[in-house]
Amino acid sequence: MVTTIKKNWFPEWINTFNILIFLLWQSQSFMATQLIFPIFSNYVSKWRCDGVGNFDKNCTIYNSGCKIEYENNYFYSASVNFGWICSDNSYLITFSSQLQFFGVFLGTIIFGVLSDAFGRRNITLIDLGMGCFSILVSSFIRNPNFFVGSRFLIGFAVGGALNSGVTYCLEVLPSDRRIFVKCFFNWGLSRFILTAICYFFNDYSSVLFICGLIIIPVIILLIFYFPESPTWYHYKNMEEKMIESEKKIAKYSNLEYVPIQHELITRNESFFELLKKKEIFQRLSVLWCMWFVASLCGYGIDLYSSEISGNLYINQLFFSLTIFSSKLIIPTIDKNYQWFTRRVYHQGAQTVITICFSILAFLVAIKYNGVVILILNVIGVVFIEFSWDACYLCAVESMPTNVRSSGLGSCSLMARIGSIISPILPLFNSIWPPMTYLIVAVLGSVNLLISFLFLMETKNILLDKVHLTEENNIMITTSTEPLNKE
Repeated sequence: MVTTIKKNWFPEWINTFNILIFLLWQSQSFMATQLIFPIFSNYVSKWRCDGVGNFDKNCTIYNSGCKIEYENNYFYSASVNFGWICSDNSYLITFSSQLQFFGVFLGTIIFGVLSDAFGRRNITLIDLGMGCFSILVSSFIRNPNFFVGSRFLIGFAVGGALNSGVTYCLEVLPSDRRIFVKCFFNWGLSRFILTAICYFFNDYSSVLFICGLIIIPVIILLIFYFPESPTWYHYKNMEEKMIESEKKIAKYSNLEYVPIQHELITRNESFFELLKKKEIFQRLSVLWCMWFVASLCGYGIDLYSSEISGNLYINQLFFSLTIFSSKLIIPTIDKNYQWFTRRVYHQGAQTVITICFSILAFLVAIKYNGVVILILNVIGVVFIEFSWDACYLCAVESMPTNVRSSGLGSCSLMARIGSIISPILPLFNSIWPPMTYLIVAVLGSVNLLISFLFLMETKNILLDKVHLTEENNIMITTSTEPLNKE
């Protein structure tokens, strides 16, 4: 679709439609922070018998019957409310997180296929509607078993949103805004919002209720405002609906619609048929490795972050604001420097991750416990987020449109396997204190090597031009149209 601007008071990409898509993106990202809500919902400070001894996490003291005095009252968690601390039900602390990630695992599979079949917008509406409803209901649940079950439903909805919702946004946005939305409306901002809500409403049930309310506006927009993705219509051979959707987007963007000839659809293959193609299977294998490592390491470190000494909120705000601010420079670098390719983005991030967590493993091994631990954790988490961005961009830009959501779903599937394993990582510290950091460093180095050897470049790709040729059934990613071309 070629368009001409009607008003030039602002850059043409700053328009109503794009701004609301940015809101949709951020809302999906915010709903996904439920995956790290256990940082707060499972939080418990150190304790002691009232006025006696030092603060520690000693279950013998906790179960002694004395009056428990907590070191702080930062947050009233579900773990404390349901009596999971130092009890026979303490396994539910880890199990609830794993069940939640298992829900995401299933959501990515089911909603990925449904999104390819029934449309990005429709399935995104179902995902966000289910997630919003589950979060709101869970805020009123007082039965621990039902509460754990609600975490599964929330995870199931998040898995779908991270698949179909992300694909929808990237397909309807101008190609030169993909990295912009990933970097400016990012996980750090979502994490900051969650942390701020937890600070002002410092009990888990109130926070869940507020989180559910925040998602409602974009559900209304999906019902009454957003059209279906024209790219999806194109690959479903629905030309009239595609044009109608393009016209709506142009109208909402204050642009004049000018039709052009679209790329011919040479093949309409299923996701499983594509796996038989050597080229695309190789691409997916590399992407699967990238997503698995990013998820396992990212969530493992995130869920352990509440154990870092210091103020819970200051530490989490430090994480979130550093992540947010550090990503703001990426779009400028991407736009102005051609050498900043997707490969450079991912491999540079992996290099820093490997170095940071190798140093952390060494520091913990020599029993150092100073501020450098927090600083290196923050740097490592920031670059894990950079790695996540590269994973999303490479996956979306590598897959043919007719199976893009399923391809992204398969990558997300591998990430969910990593996330299910991630709550176990801190348990290895009982074997050797720096074991978690060492595992992250080793996995990061392996991932870096695979990326260096096999990751293909996808920068400057127009999504409509990612397809398989009829002649030789190999993957073609045309890059003749730069990202800044309308």
